[in-house]
Amino acid sequence: MIEPQQYGQQALQEYLLLDYVQRLETRKYGHRAVHIHMSRMKPFHRRDYHIRVATNTFESYVKLYVGRIFVLTNNDLIFVWKDKSIADVEPAVDTLRYLFRDDPLSQDDSEETGFCTWYNLNTEFQEFLLLCQHLDERAKKLQQNLNMRAAQQRDKDETLQPIDAENLAQLEETIHSADLSEHIRQQPVCVFAHGGSKELHPVFDEFFVSITDLRNALMPKIDLASNRWLFQHMTEVLDKRMLNYLCKRTFKTHASSFSLNLNLGTLTSKDFDKFDETVRRKWPGNVIIELNQVDLFSNLETYLKVRDDFHERGYRILIDNLTVESLSFVDRKRLKADFIKVAWREEMTDNVIRKKYGEMDNLVKNSGRERVILCRCDSPTAIKFGQSLGITLFQGRYIDQMIARQRRAKRAAKAGQKPAAAKPAAPKPTS
Repeated sequence: MIEPQQYGQQALQEYLLLDYVQRLETRKYGHRAVHIHMSRMKPFHRRDYHIRVATNTFESYVKLYVGRIFVLTNNDLIFVWKDKSIADVEPAVDTLRYLFRDDPLSQDDSEETGFCTWYNLNTEFQEFLLLCQHLDERAKKLQQNLNMRAAQQRDKDETLQPIDAENLAQLEETIHSADLSEHIRQQPVCVFAHGGSKELHPVFDEFFVSITDLRNALMPKIDLASNRWLFQHMTEVLDKRMLNYLCKRTFKTHASSFSLNLNLGTLTSKDFDKFDETVRRKWPGNVIIELNQVDLFSNLETYLKVRDDFHERGYRILIDNLTVESLSFVDRKRLKADFIKVAWREEMTDNVIRKKYGEMDNLVKNSGRERVILCRCDSPTAIKFGQSLGITLFQGRYIDQMIARQRRAKRAAKAGQKPAAAKPAAPKPTS
């Protein structure tokens, strides 16, 4: 058999799957498996983002049911578990069917062309083993192409080192002792005045820690996001430092409301309880909790438990980090979120791509145009595109520039002077 190190990052999963199943042969009883045929869905639903969300859906089952999940080269998923029935895992598959409900495959239950295939390894082990052998053979055929890509990656002049447990421990210690205020950023979400005016009014300010600035200052040669679990742990540490900062410092916001980007797990911590008591209950405006959509769907049960309670306590909820692709299966109204935030990309102006992405106009309309925030707006084109969809809330560097010019003009008007022309910004050093 081919050595595993010769495979490449994706094709390695087929090797590991076959090796795992071969080892199961003498202890197969009690094991079951499900093959999710993601490769049969439309290309629109097979992007990296969708695969991550689908994989995260099974994470809790991996821990509970002594399971293993494999993401294959063609983006199919195979989940193998022990001692629990197929009925115990069906809720996870039903969740995927719901998330991809716009794809015809999600409603196809046939064995040959359907959404998934179930295996009882007590009686169907040989059939499942043959499937895994076929997948392994296909991976071998991809070996040459994968090795070529790996060689191209090695030829890059500079590559960030992946974060590891030792890096994380060092970083965590530094975060606890560092002055976090140097890395906290504040960015407004704004609405344009009525009547075609170009004047902007801040609706709320988002407070967040700039991960890029933090990396550049503390660990410039380490890719902090290379390991999802270590990165999440780091952001949870940052959450607590941010909450403590807001409890102890006097902070200002140009809007009556502000938002915090937090992990779901942080919302049930003692640090958040202290923030709730010290800051939120005394704050005259709204406090908005921004939740990353991957974190939300990975911990959907937790979200559903805390959501109504947080609304009753006066919080607002925002689902962050959406793309055009994820809009198609994030139902803001059913999730009872107050806002969703969609990231701007230049390619959105391409009408062909826009249609391919599933009629963004309708997606925004269904979400509620006044509830959608277009973020990462770095040009006038982004604003014009958002306004063409009826979006009224914007965030990004170009908005920051407009707000700065607006404030300079107002200060100059008060002083009875003409506003000085803005000097061109110095180019930022590349990281």
